[in-house]
Amino acid sequence: MALPSAIELGPYQLHERIGEGGNGQVHRATGPDGPVAIKLMGPATDVDEAALARFRREIAALGELSHPNLIPLLDHGFDPELGPYLVLPLLAGSNLRALCRGRALCPEAAILVLEPVVRATAALHAAGFVHRDLKPENAIATPDGTITVVDLGLAWGEGMSRHTESGAAVGSIGYMSPEQLDGRRVEAPADVWALGVMLYECIAGKRPFARGRPTEEVAATLLGTFAPLTAADRRVDETLGDLVARCLATDPAKRPTAAELATALGDMIDWMADETLERTTECAAVVADPLAYQASVAPFRVRRVEREAREALADGKPFAALTHCDRGLAYLPEHPPLVALIAEAEAATADRPRSGPVAYAISAVRTRKGKIAVGAIAAIVVALIVIVIVIPDRTPAPTRIANDPWDTPVAPLSPTERAADRKVDEQKLDTMKSMVGLFGRAMDLVEKKEAGSVPPPATPTATAEERCLELVRAKNVAAVAPCTEALTRAPDDVAFRAARAVALVLAKRPAEAVADFDKVVASGQAAEWRRMRGEAKAAAGDAAGARQDLAEACRLGDAAACQPKR
Repeated sequence: MALPSAIELGPYQLHERIGEGGNGQVHRATGPDGPVAIKLMGPATDVDEAALARFRREIAALGELSHPNLIPLLDHGFDPELGPYLVLPLLAGSNLRALCRGRALCPEAAILVLEPVVRATAALHAAGFVHRDLKPENAIATPDGTITVVDLGLAWGEGMSRHTESGAAVGSIGYMSPEQLDGRRVEAPADVWALGVMLYECIAGKRPFARGRPTEEVAATLLGTFAPLTAADRRVDETLGDLVARCLATDPAKRPTAAELATALGDMIDWMADETLERTTECAAVVADPLAYQASVAPFRVRRVEREAREALADGKPFAALTHCDRGLAYLPEHPPLVALIAEAEAATADRPRSGPVAYAISAVRTRKGKIAVGAIAAIVVALIVIVIVIPDRTPAPTRIANDPWDTPVAPLSPTERAADRKVDEQKLDTMKSMVGLFGRAMDLVEKKEAGSVPPPATPTATAEERCLELVRAKNVAAVAPCTEALTRAPDDVAFRAARAVALVLAKRPAEAVADFDKVVASGQAAEWRRMRGEAKAAAGDAAGARQDLAEACRLGDAAACQPKR
């Protein structure tokens, strides 16, 4: 709605628009006591009963609440032309979205700016209200370090009208809980979910379920699968990682309350005194320069993890010491005392097993190749599963069918037939091991090359089958073409059908990949292919189908599909 440069609205004079949301526009204005912000719900002619209900709801919410981190209501009214309006303080600051700007704050900075938001939310809940639209845009940080939660237009409490509850999901994609997306009853745990997303995003620099398209993010949210915060950022300790994971539990009953979350975050503030005034001062430093703030707290954090690492070594826990050291190096890379402690921790493992995956993992921590180690070990484990489950047993069958009503004799395979079968089995085994192993190898390559940067095989005479597997192993989207060519020659070959499905996923064509995975699953392959199909369905936006596949894969014994959904 366009307005002149200034317009009278009762005792107020409206100026330029400074914000807009799903339930109103915010304008800078001048009132009898100075600058204010006025929120317009919409022209009077466009205001229906539902909009008026939202207006009354926001007035009720703001009028009943008083908290230093919740925006107060100064005045309200109804203009015959402009419709209902609210008068609010004009906050001179920026929202948390602008503060973060997609960068990763250190955990200390994120806790400081979000703890006031959590306390304000706890106050809302204590008064019987639910915000339902918590997101970085709805938290304003002023230069003095005050954080204020704004826009209560979607808040509701017991006994209030709920005209927006018509079965449609209400909120902002990316911060809506699974129950919001499903159209179920929305209560206080939905706000805790949004707070968990905001904590994760401020620290990791991205939302836990972020995808290329909103529909994909919705599907990922409903599935509840995400990378742990400790994996997304090495500076995060297990306590904070577990707390965020609890906030993102798909079962609302398993999430902490906002009051419990506020207490837990407050207990984590160990780098300064526990006075509110000092917290506000520290928060002001974060608002002024988040990166400089990390540099200021890094020496304290490194001293703390160094002490924890030494205590772990004294307790005979060298692996825990390595974890502490790695966290400290995320703050101050190549810090000499931590590097020396890593050497001590490795020496302390001299009487422990030094071969196999454990030793490889220790070496990986030292050389900061943890992801590669995990991928390699996972590839070995999955390959062993394939050998046991996927490849059928070729032990010669009995000479008679046990339950045949005619007791039909069955001749055993001849030596020539058995040799031919063994050769086919060996070829299939090599191909399937390559297929399953590529997922672990892709984790290695993701740190080295961008998708598509690996050149085609150097040998010009390589067959389509060879190019298919080599390019898929290299995580190269160009694998689709040779895998398709290989399938034209052998349309019933399950291995190359699975290879093309993976290639299509790499090429961000999940819907086509699902069609190939359908045939792989129908052929009776191991449960993990059903899980991969479920992941492809999730990427294609089929949340219900994805849940069904993951549940079935778990039932069939795929451990990865049985991981608790956060």
